[in-house]
Amino acid sequence: MEQSWVLSIRDFGKIKSGEIEIAPFMLFVGENNSGKSYVMSLLWGVLTEARKLFPNDPPSSQAYREVDRFIAASIGQSTQLDNEKAKIFINWFNDILRVKKSELTKRIFQRKIDIGSLSIEQFHRSRPLELKFDHKESIEGTRYSSGQHYVRIPYSDRSKDLATERYRMAKYITWKLLMDQLSSPLYPTGERTSMKSRAIGEALYLPASRTGFMLAYKTLVQEMMEQAIDGDIEGANLQFTLPVYRFLQGLIRLDESTSSSYEDIGEFIEEQILQGTMGQEKGIIPSFFYQPQGKKNKLPLFITSSLVTELSPLILFLKSKTTYRSLFFEEAEAHLHPRVQRILAVALVKLVNRKMPVWLTTHSDILFQQVNNLMKLAAHPRKEELMAARGYTEEDVLYPEMVRAYQFQSSNRQTTITKLIATENGFPAQTFNKVIMELNEETYAFQVGDEDE
Repeated sequence: MEQSWVLSIRDFGKIKSGEIEIAPFMLFVGENNSGKSYVMSLLWGVLTEARKLFPNDPPSSQAYREVDRFIAASIGQSTQLDNEKAKIFINWFNDILRVKKSELTKRIFQRKIDIGSLSIEQFHRSRPLELKFDHKESIEGTRYSSGQHYVRIPYSDRSKDLATERYRMAKYITWKLLMDQLSSPLYPTGERTSMKSRAIGEALYLPASRTGFMLAYKTLVQEMMEQAIDGDIEGANLQFTLPVYRFLQGLIRLDESTSSSYEDIGEFIEEQILQGTMGQEKGIIPSFFYQPQGKKNKLPLFITSSLVTELSPLILFLKSKTTYRSLFFEEAEAHLHPRVQRILAVALVKLVNRKMPVWLTTHSDILFQQVNNLMKLAAHPRKEELMAARGYTEEDVLYPEMVRAYQFQSSNRQTTITKLIATENGFPAQTFNKVIMELNEETYAFQVGDEDE
């Protein structure tokens, strides 16, 4: 990730306030019903759906006029967009969020949810973004392109003076600054309805209750198709949040035609946890199966364990050519034995080290502690020795600067989000530690000792 920024939230449902600084690996911890999934869904929506909030025509706001003046003065020149100059683009985007934040939340949650404020703060790039303007006799059929630290924008003498062309440039640059390598590119923008298919590179959301979805997805997808044909999405009996719709759409369009960049991590989970493989049989709506190691039988998911059904979506997407640039994972530890949770944590760290941002909610002190252990390993004076003894590779090491953790604390039916500060032992998680200490105290109190005989 070349960019960092903070998503600032106020008065969103039961969330009183919170500031989420994005990082390659993020963990949301806290009690049930504290708003973790709400914020995770909102963050997913900013990455995937906020690109559809740009107005159709060049706006007349003061924030946009500053952007337009900057672009008009820059066309034809190689321009370095440092963090100070980038502020005018971020300010404009925040102006859009201010006006359309309710539209965004309704799109994500498929219903109106109150939100006081939503903005992007503390934007920073590791290096300036270079704007390269390519002069063409005609820009018909030409395309924008970009690299790690630049964007290449075609223009002609005619388009240079067109407000609509400058607006197109403004949108592209703004999205590149904020969402580069996190979600799908701005162009093509896609349809303006929330029920259309996933965009190429769109962030992948794995919802909670994956077992239920994997056992009932055919029925759910058929119902969704019928609703779409009838055109009665708003009044439908079957309603999910948009991330769940996108998950189901992605699930039935998995592409296994070629290998994936993360296929070996999917196979790592299969070998170390499932002791078998996941696969699919093609059809209008595909069927998924599990094949135990050394067995010829392919088992349908409804006769497999919850271990298989919970992890099957992750494995199937990892082994698929389906493109996504970041992973949102709700309750990653659900239905998993403590040993399995530790292995899964290692697999997620492998993804992060492959430059796949992973953002998850968790109630597991074991998964959380495993993350802490892999962070401690990074700076340990006997790192190489411990890696060899425990079977870790460099891809399993988690560097603390890549991680952020947030605790969701509820009081008087309101939740405050607090950034956890890492120590030499990792992140302290009061939400886990308090309960564990109380359990230990009760266990000792209930022990029958010699004094009771």
